[in-house]
Amino acid sequence: MNEQLTPSDIRTMARKAADYITFNCDEISEGFEITHKGYTVFVNYTARLCNDELAEFAEVPAVWDQSCREYPEIAEALQLMLN
Repeated sequence: MNEQLTPSDIRTMARKAADYITFNCDEISEGFEITHKGYTVFVNYTARLCNDELAEFAEVPAVWDQSCREYPEIAEALQLMLN
């Protein structure tokens, strides 16, 4: 059974996702997963050139635990933190 996530845990998940984008995506759109304390976060990262400026956006469509229960409220919080 997973432990309850704290606000600090959610910030850690956002930081892990942001670090992955910074160090791995190289302005190339891709989807990826990160894990933290038994929770899995799926992130769709999109990078587009708009009017000669790079537009970046991270969508967090799902967060789930080891029992496959989804947590849309955590996904929404992470999406807000990443954009």
